[in-house]
Amino acid sequence: MRVLVLTKPFGALPPEELAAQLAEAGADGADLLVREGQTVTPQTSSRIGDAARALRRAGLELGLVSTDLVTADRTADRVLGHCAEAGVSLVRVGFYRYDAEIGYAVGLDRARRDLAELAALAGCHGVRLVLALHHGTLHPSAAHALRLLADTEDVLVHPDPGNQAKEGSEDWRLTVDALGGTDRIGCVGVKNAVWEPGEAPGSWNCVWQPLADGGVVPWPTVLPGLTGLGYQGPLSLHVHYRTDDPFASVRRDLAYLRGLLLEPGTGQRGR
Repeated sequence: MRVLVLTKPFGALPPEELAAQLAEAGADGADLLVREGQTVTPQTSSRIGDAARALRRAGLELGLVSTDLVTADRTADRVLGHCAEAGVSLVRVGFYRYDAEIGYAVGLDRARRDLAELAALAGCHGVRLVLALHHGTLHPSAAHALRLLADTEDVLVHPDPGNQAKEGSEDWRLTVDALGGTDRIGCVGVKNAVWEPGEAPGSWNCVWQPLADGGVVPWPTVLPGLTGLGYQGPLSLHVHYRTDDPFASVRRDLAYLRGLLLEPGTGQRGR
């Protein structure tokens, strides 16, 4: 399994510097976040090509572009077009949020239409979409994602056990089984979290935790399990917790993840 690093913690680093840091950390490539305050923003999406070229010169790949796109508007057309020009085949869409004010049924109907139109637009550019399992959305689990994707067969799913822990948890085997196997999986997000007492009496909060420090997701079990089921797609390492040194945090978590991948039965190192 190839290990990508989500570029979120690096902010607006120039492409060459971003590529150099990821190469030094030992990544196989980047999961490039296109968002304000990042190396590439929705308004500067032509720089996706610059990032791809910088990564290739460093011996890395641009394996995934993560976006906030949820509708097939002009911004989506431009971003997807620049992804295609850069040779990026997988694009993560944004989050279709659950809104209790309008209700689940209405929200689901809107999201289905929007996602189907966005997937059609991506298809015109020769790009395939992936939908992340994410807390606070209409797609926090495999079952919910499949309801959203009922009319959109060509969209892959992006399981993320760390995200899923924010709303409880889902057995990773159930996730894969419900999706019909690993062929429906485009990428797997890797991070961890812990439950901590909140400020209010009797309350608890699920907070991000360095992957190397463990947490509620049993990655030493999940990774060999995915390998055993035949998953050969990319992993995307996320550093969402607060850190004074993003590069050091990425390097530490990545080294830990590499160690897990080198454990017997977990697979071989990507590079």
